[in-house]
Amino acid sequence: MRPAAFGLALLLVTGVSPSVADDLQASPKFGPTDISFELKGTYLNLTLTVTGPNGLHTSAAAANVSPIVDLRRLSAIDDGVYRYNLTGSTGEKLPDRSGLDNGRPRPSDTRLRIVSTSGMFEVRGGTIVNPLAREPSARR
Repeated sequence: MRPAAFGLALLLVTGVSPSVADDLQASPKFGPTDISFELKGTYLNLTLTVTGPNGLHTSAAAANVSPIVDLRRLSAIDDGVYRYNLTGSTGEKLPDRSGLDNGRPRPSDTRLRIVSTSGMFEVRGGTIVNPLAREPSARR
């Protein structure tokens, strides 16, 4: 087996989901029914989106701290695989190359750099299974 394929297989077996564009430096923190992040830098306008079984789709936003999604507050917690995506901006200004010229003055020729990280976790018996520990999350 090739080293790259072996590494991907290992990540899939352990439940850690790799992402090519994980440029937002943050570590997921799992509680029994909630997910938040330990941010490793200064980020603005953060949005956490979580999707799951039976059409679950929710999001939470925060100006400069980690948003928190608590599945218990949504409804019954269905067992299965959930996916998360955390996006934010760094404050770094980049040139706006959108090229849109609608005849109105553009408010700015710059935009903030957008960063993100994503992954997945599993719920079993109504409790989040920590992907790194592979057992139900302990209370924080």
